[in-house]
Order: sequence, then C-alpha cells, then structure tokens
Amino acid sequence: MNQEFACETDYNIKAFAAMAKALRKTIRKKKSRSSHIFGWIVAVLGIVSLAAWEVNRVTLAALIVLIPFLLFEDWINGFVGKKKNLPGAEHCSCRFYPDRFIAVTGIGKTEFGYDRIQYVTEDAGYFVFIINEKRAQAYDKKKLTGGTCAEFRKWIEERTGLSVVSLSGRL
Repeated sequence: MNQEFACETDYNIKAFAAMAKALRKTIRKKKSRSSHIFGWIVAVLGIVSLAAWEVNRVTLAALIVLIPFLLFEDWINGFVGKKKNLPGAEHCSCRFYPDRFIAVTGIGKTEFGYDRIQYVTEDAGYFVFIINEKRAQAYDKKKLTGGTCAEFRKWIEERTGLSVVSLSGRL
C-alpha cells in the first residue's frame, strides 16, 4: 500500500513537554532514573532534617526549588525548550513518504530518512520521533491526515522497523 500521511504541528509548551517526556522515557532513561533517585533522596533527607531539627532556611529553600522540578520536570523542560526554539520554527508541516519524511518550518525544509529515527513514542496527543539524545520531533495526532492514528502507527513501525513506545496508559 502506497499510503502518504501528513501532519501539522504547533510547537507550543505541550508539544515540547511531550518531546521532553519521550526523551526522558527512552534515550535518557538511565540518566534520568539516576537523577530522580538522587533528587528524591536529597528531598527526603531535607524533609527529615526539617522535622528532626529546627527549620533551616537554606534547606527549606532548596526543597521549595527541588520538589517542583522533580514533579514537573517535563513541563519545565518544555517551557525551556519553547524559549530556545528558533523564531519561525513554531509551526511545522510534515509529509511522510515511503522512503523519507520532509518537515517544513518558517525557517527551512529538512528531509530525513527513517533510519535516522532511534525511537518512536506516542502519548495521548503526539507521536514523537527521537533522532538523538538532544533532538526530537513531535507530530500532533489531531492534525494527522492520510489515515487514522492506528494506521499511522502501523505504517511508521513498518518504515522504521521499530515498535512505537506508549508513554501513557490511554491512547
């Protein structure tokens, strides 16, 4: 079947948060897990020290900063990613062909082979292609044309030879 898909994506904080989560759950998994374990150990030690002794302002300030970062890491990384995004790259139009896909933004056109993709992930709102440890591309499921999300999932698995990694319990 020679099916072609297309997708429009607005790179907002939600899209960047989806990419951050995809990177954290796949290619950065080991490093992320170590960081989270260390962060939560420090947070627990800080809470215990506050409960056992008098309130130390430095410890309290550190906890006030650390705990939200641990809980909202993907959203914070999405916010920072959005701020670093180049002007003109806020919107992406992408067409998927049998041998390649082409992404067009306000600043240029990029052509990729499916062999460059290391992981394909999916959450409730986006398909995310992980290119390397620092690069990912999100594709909004609501703006996918050419077939259903299930058809695209099967199609992209055939092209990449990779299984789509689900990042949420409900799709």
